[in-house]
Amino acid sequence: MMTSVNAASTSSSPEPFAFNKEIFSDPSMRSYLEEYYDSKYAPFREHIAAMKEAEANGQAPKTITTPDGTIAKEFSADQYEAAIPSFDKWLELQEIFSAFDIAEQSSQMIKHAQSSLESLQKNFSPGQPSNVRTVFSDGDQILGYINNDGTVVSHNGAGILQELSQEAYRLNLSGEEKIAYLQEHGAAELSKRYPDLEVTKYTKDNSPTRSEFAQTWYPNHNESEAYTSALEDAKAFLKQQESLYQQQLKNLDDMRAFLIQCMEDDTQQAA
Repeated sequence: MMTSVNAASTSSSPEPFAFNKEIFSDPSMRSYLEEYYDSKYAPFREHIAAMKEAEANGQAPKTITTPDGTIAKEFSADQYEAAIPSFDKWLELQEIFSAFDIAEQSSQMIKHAQSSLESLQKNFSPGQPSNVRTVFSDGDQILGYINNDGTVVSHNGAGILQELSQEAYRLNLSGEEKIAYLQEHGAAELSKRYPDLEVTKYTKDNSPTRSEFAQTWYPNHNESEAYTSALEDAKAFLKQQESLYQQQLKNLDDMRAFLIQCMEDDTQQAA
């Protein structure tokens, strides 16, 4: 399912033409594409005709209430009509961003959703290491911490850790060297403000789990519930993207079938 959608048909029957984005610039496809264009915009034109008839009879455009409670008037028939592109403009738009592009973009969104879900499962479950290397605290109050990758999180006025992180960046420090710099200078600066400062250091191998870290320093945060919720959201997002992708493939298959039927009709009429 993750293959290119440059020729997106799911049918195994022989193709009478190369079904890809190039059809929109192929002169031999123009008449068939125009039939397809007319079929897609026919419902809009019918709606516009009905609106014009209603307007001629003195009926005002309908009012619409938006989700935020705002009341707005529906577009007039002329406004709807002006929004419909001409066939040539439609062709031009398809060359810029067609149904093929939309399907390819949808395919990439599935990959992104799958990657996000896998990363969440691999790195963010409650039993996974928190990757915290150093915790700065004052009693039961966490001031900030340093992660394995050298990033810092600060709380309760410990903004100095962010400043030190920026300084480490300017000094081109990274890895263990950066962590050591942040530990030393972070402890020195925070101890001036917090005489009872405690510095708890971990190695890469004995970092507390995400659940243990949350229980110690964020007692009002339930790591298991947060993870379950995030997992459900990630799975729902993936399912949504897969559904959208299948719809895009169906749209392409419908277009392909329509164009083939036009060609067959044309051949029969010529015979």
